Amino acid sequence: MAKILVSEADPDVRRLLVVLIERLGHEAIVLEPDVVVPPRADLLLVEPESTVCLEHARLARAYFPELPVLCLNALPAAGSFLTRGPLGYLQKPFTVEVMRATVQHALSTSPV
Repeated sequence: MAKILVSEADPDVRRLLVVLIERLGHEAIVLEPDVVVPPRADLLLVEPESTVCLEHARLARAYFPELPVLCLNALPAAGSFLTRGPLGYLQKPFTVEVMRATVQHALSTSPV
């Protein structure tokens, strides 16, 4: 079971991500806007079109430089917000099968 941080601005999408992550057998940890130190995790799912979510990604990478990141609903160029770009992209709308495969790939190729 992996610990997966979730940073998504839309509350409905955030709830859906939590449910899907838990159905995949992992623990979902939602990052609140006022987080100071993110918990250690195996993966970060982040929606890079939100300022708060971008700050979560920067903060998480500051504490855990090797933390793999999957961007939600982003074009590959949007990954430039990180010194070391995202490991992959999960384009919305996505199916459970696509999410499973993308998360599994990220976890299996991650150096963490």
